[in-house]
Amino acid sequence: VKAAIDSILGKDYPRYPVIGNHELEDLRYVEYLRSYHQKGPGLLNLVRSGPAGCEETTYSFDWDNCHFVVLNQYYDGKSDIATDGDVVPQLLEWLKQDLAVNQKKFIFVFGHEPIFPVPDMDTGRMRHYDNSLNKYMENNIAFQRLLIEHQVSAYICGHSHNTSYANFNGLWQIDTGHSRGLEGISPFVYFP
Repeated sequence: VKAAIDSILGKDYPRYPVIGNHELEDLRYVEYLRSYHQKGPGLLNLVRSGPAGCEETTYSFDWDNCHFVVLNQYYDGKSDIATDGDVVPQLLEWLKQDLAVNQKKFIFVFGHEPIFPVPDMDTGRMRHYDNSLNKYMENNIAFQRLLIEHQVSAYICGHSHNTSYANFNGLWQIDTGHSRGLEGISPFVYFP
């Protein structure tokens, strides 16, 4: 992916990776994302690294009048490579502390899994209905309430490989779908 992004956007284009379930299939992907945080171009305008156990795969940064938060939803409170997506209490507490000190006007939170999966806006296809953040409803509700309380502008996710948007009690969820071409075909290599 790095070579493809470099060739299209340039080597100096800022990047802020979000870990997803596919990275967990081969831990070399996770190591690449961790190392991206630790060295190389680093993360510009970093405000805060994640809690113990996912310091490199959860973080926040500011840009102009916006605050951005990247959550590793595969953090289980100890390790950043759990197998289920969730916003566990330790991650929620970190997010609560991060949002409490934010001074920026607009807030965008990124995570891989949707709060609730929504059908694709073009095809109506539904994926991961029982395998998203709604699988752990108590944590999901606490997550939503926190985002609404802090007037988060949008929660941006992927996972479903669908493109959609929805409003849940005043909170916008934007599912970016996928950008790798035809479903199931990935022309990119993840390593530099």
